[in-house]
Amino acid sequence: MDIQNSCDVKNRIRNRSIFVATLVYLPGIGAVVAAAFNQFFSVFVLIAIIFTLAAIIISTLICNKEIESAKSDSLRFKKSLPFKYFGIAVGDFQHVFYFKESLETEILSTIVRNLKKRTPISELETIQLSDVDKDLVNPEKRYFMKADSGTTKRGTSITLILKLTSFGSMQSVRWWVLVGGFIDKDKKFNFIAYSPLTLLFWIIPYLKKERDVLSNIRTIYSASFNDMDITTQIRCLHEAVFDAMVEDLEKNGIDTSDIKVQRMQVMNISISGGKVNMGNVVQGGMNKISAKVVTGANQ
Repeated sequence: MDIQNSCDVKNRIRNRSIFVATLVYLPGIGAVVAAAFNQFFSVFVLIAIIFTLAAIIISTLICNKEIESAKSDSLRFKKSLPFKYFGIAVGDFQHVFYFKESLETEILSTIVRNLKKRTPISELETIQLSDVDKDLVNPEKRYFMKADSGTTKRGTSITLILKLTSFGSMQSVRWWVLVGGFIDKDKKFNFIAYSPLTLLFWIIPYLKKERDVLSNIRTIYSASFNDMDITTQIRCLHEAVFDAMVEDLEKNGIDTSDIKVQRMQVMNISISGGKVNMGNVVQGGMNKISAKVVTGANQ
């Protein structure tokens, strides 16, 4: 995953960011000059300078570490955010059904066939994610299937993660579609430049693996054409997986009415300005409102 490739987008530090950062640091520069004429005041200025330099160095090292981990598709995480290096999840869907015999191999084969036939997506590969939380006796490892669909012209990557599991005779197919942006030089500059003011707010959550720093320096380019491309790819991936599910379930005599309803809700997705609007969320809200209206009417 080349997260530093912005494709057709100019990736640079903006003059405005440099100008604003300079204005923010001007009082500090003035304080350094004043400290030269006041020995007592100079102690506090020296402490401030040391803290500022330390914050800039720490934030720079953390940024570079996160970038290198993303480049190598790091598969280690602590407690949460297992897919953070692949991007943000714009679809997390699970379908559960009952069948005495395992359909895992059959469904997976159909999904792979559908993806190859309908999309230019890469081969599904097996990846092993490891939860390295120190509170665990041993790191926990689980296997997932992953496929990349490349990047849009604006440097946005789309990744499909798939997981098939079972619980007795209940079987589950769950998948995530993740959207990842490129490393934005301007965002990285601002993140480091203002770290003396923000470090204390995010460093502890980061060390506890509860804060995703990478998302602060990564950009999903906000533009109508890019939103169209992202939406198209997401819908195509969902459609291919849903169709494969319906095909195998119906072939084995399993009711597919629920998954067909779910598919209609999932397909009602739109992206604007890098933000995702899910139709099923709106539908869920409408269902709750309708239920309250009916309850009120009955009373």
